Amino acid sequence: MTRILVHAGFHKTGTTALQSFLNANRAALGDRAAIYLGRRLGAARKLGRVYGELPVPWRRLAFRRALDAFVSDLPDAPLIVISRESFSGAMLGASRMGRPVTSYLPVAARLAQDIVAALRARFGDAAEVEFLYTTRNTPGLLRSVWGHQLRTKALADDFETFAAPFAAMPGLAAQAQRIAALLAPVRVHIAPLEDVADHRLSHGVTLLRLLGVPEADWSAFAPPTDTYAGPSPSLCEAFLKMNRARPVPADLRARKEALWRAEIEAGAAAAVCDWNSPATWR
Repeated sequence: MTRILVHAGFHKTGTTALQSFLNANRAALGDRAAIYLGRRLGAARKLGRVYGELPVPWRRLAFRRALDAFVSDLPDAPLIVISRESFSGAMLGASRMGRPVTSYLPVAARLAQDIVAALRARFGDAAEVEFLYTTRNTPGLLRSVWGHQLRTKALADDFETFAAPFAAMPGLAAQAQRIAALLAPVRVHIAPLEDVADHRLSHGVTLLRLLGVPEADWSAFAPPTDTYAGPSPSLCEAFLKMNRARPVPADLRARKEALWRAEIEAGAAAAVCDWNSPATWR
C-alpha cells in the first residue's frame, strides 16, 4: 500500500525551511521516501495560487487537470512526500478582486479534496493519503506576510492598516482543523512553527516524526540551508518608504531585492527580526 504525505501549506509557517530540509536530505531520505517539490509538480505548483486569487470553477478545473497530469506520472513508491504551500491557495494579503485574501478557507479545503481525489485515482482507494499543515501564531504570521508584501509588491500600508482586515480571521490552527473535518477520514497533521523554532532541523523534525525516523537517528540529517524568515523591521520600514515614493522608480523591485539580498548575506535578519523570535510569539 502506498502512503502519501502532502504538505499543503500554509505560507509563512516554516515552509521554506521544510522544503530546504527535504532538498538537503534527499540522499538520506532516499530509502524512506520519494520527494516531490517545486518544478517537479508541473503546472499544478502555480495553479493552486491562481485559483486562490480568484476562486472560480474554471480555475479550479485547471488546477485539477494539472494535478492529474502530475500524479499520472508518479512512479509507485511505498512513501511519497509532496510539499507545496500554494496547494492551500493564495498567500494571505494577496489581492482578490481588489481586496486582500484574509482566510485560506474554503479554497484550501477544495484544493485538498481535489488532491485526495487525484491521488486515489492514481494509487487506488487503499492508498493512505495524509496532509500536513504547518501553522503559526497570528501576530508573527501577519508581520511576516506584511514584510513579504512590502518586498514583492508596491504595498503602501503600514502594519496596523494592513492587519486591520484580518481582525476576525480564525487562526491557522483553527483553519487547519476545519479542513481536517471536511477531509475526514483522511488524516490531517497540524504542526505549529513555534514548536520547532529552536531546533536545528526546524520542521525537519516534524517530517522525521511523521516518517517514523527514531530520534536517535536525527543527528545524521543535515539542517535546512534556507531558513531566512523575512526582512527585518528596519528593512520593512525602508520598503514602505520606497513604496510610498512618488513618482515610483521604474527599478523599484530591483532596488528592494538588492537590499533584501544584502541583508540576507549580512545575516542581519536572524538577529533583528524580533517578530520571528519565540519571545514575541503570543
